[in-house]
Amino acid sequence: MSLIGKLTEVMFYVGLAILIPAIYGYWIGEAIWESIMVCAIILILPTSPVLVPKLVKWFHESVTALFRKEIPWNYVKLIDAMKPKVAGELNLGEALVLTSLAWLIIPAICAYPYSVSGYAPVDSYFESMSGWTSTGLSLIEQPENLPKSMLLFRSITQWVGGLGIIIFVLAVLRGLEAKNLLKAEGRETIGSSIASTVKTYWKIYFGLSLLGVIALFYSGFDLFNAVNLTMSGISNGGFFPFSHYDFNGIQEFVLAGTMFVGATSFVFFNNLLHRKFKKAFLDEELVFYILVLLSAILLILYVGKEDGLNTIFNSVSAIACGGFSIGNIAIMHTFSKYVIILLMFCGGMYGSTTGAVKIWRILVVLKSIWVKIKTSFLPTGAVNVIKINNKPVEYDAVIESAIFIFSYAFIVVISTGVFIALGYGDVDSLFLVASSLGNVGLSTFSLLQLGTISKGFLIVLMYLGRIEIFPSLALARFLINFIKR
Repeated sequence: MSLIGKLTEVMFYVGLAILIPAIYGYWIGEAIWESIMVCAIILILPTSPVLVPKLVKWFHESVTALFRKEIPWNYVKLIDAMKPKVAGELNLGEALVLTSLAWLIIPAICAYPYSVSGYAPVDSYFESMSGWTSTGLSLIEQPENLPKSMLLFRSITQWVGGLGIIIFVLAVLRGLEAKNLLKAEGRETIGSSIASTVKTYWKIYFGLSLLGVIALFYSGFDLFNAVNLTMSGISNGGFFPFSHYDFNGIQEFVLAGTMFVGATSFVFFNNLLHRKFKKAFLDEELVFYILVLLSAILLILYVGKEDGLNTIFNSVSAIACGGFSIGNIAIMHTFSKYVIILLMFCGGMYGSTTGAVKIWRILVVLKSIWVKIKTSFLPTGAVNVIKINNKPVEYDAVIESAIFIFSYAFIVVISTGVFIALGYGDVDSLFLVASSLGNVGLSTFSLLQLGTISKGFLIVLMYLGRIEIFPSLALARFLINFIKR
């Protein structure tokens, strides 16, 4: 089946990323490397019947070239050999199903190292799902006690998950299938082709990550923490590699900066790369994004009377769905928590690593409301087009944005009721639901208090938040049709 074949293809490339912490753990002599390697092997193994013959052929050709005194290692052929292509292309519905399955199966496989470390199956899957969905909610009370390779493993799951599992493998796909997968991941085309789009995404992501490591290192973090914090920050994941750290002002500013740029549309950075500065900085979505953030900060400072630097940091973390928090959110003013919840609902810009509703959808709906009001005062039959950046927004995009926001709010309301029924406070319940569904990672209380049912429900919310609503519906339809056969 083409769908299963493509799924194993996705798993293969994810497995390559998991090899990094496994090799690092082996190098520094940590026993956990074996468990991480098992994950990598399970992810890579399904493609072995296709992959191994290609690699053997590549090795044979390279050795032969060596005896001919030619360049022995043909890396172009190596890359081609490591593309376990499967016949058939996926339509949009199948691409949505593939995305949904990938976000279920890959976290399940990668829960194994947590299980080996002594965590219960539900806790292990919770931690793994939180990593791959770049949420950051954690049941690990003191992460600094984990082996270093395990910390790196957690960060890599967030780094890959932040950009998107599907984006991670799009470089090997072409044509309509790649376009469908790009749409299924909630991304947009920013190049002349899918190949150039993926190349641009990776260039920006690597560039921002490198700058993040350098900035955090020179702000006073050691290299290991700088790498882990950057992976979690740029991806807006939120896994701290420690339970406590005495941040200085510069470190807080830089860490907030990694979350902010991670939640900024890659289109913005692409415009910067092409020196389209006016187009980049006057983008209506970017301006709205900044205005919402600044308004929230001022409201929290004025009404909540919170600490200035912590307010800025936590507000950025909330709207960027970053998950990093400084200070005790539980003791914040109720109004401050309310504003944080609104920020977590909004999310950052479309085409970034952020979660939640996303600023673009909110902007589209607000403009639609304004256009509707203006139309009421115009002559009958007059047409008023919705525009963003002086470009008309398609009617389907307006309807889709409205449906998504309504569906998202509906899930928040119902889920909050579930947690209230389970015995949690109303504010804490709403806060936790907004955090998990938005893939934010902030919490007003220790997650160690959660029962098994609560953890399972949060896993579902994190999953729905990451793949968004429509892919999950596509998966449900696929399963129903499969059962009916």
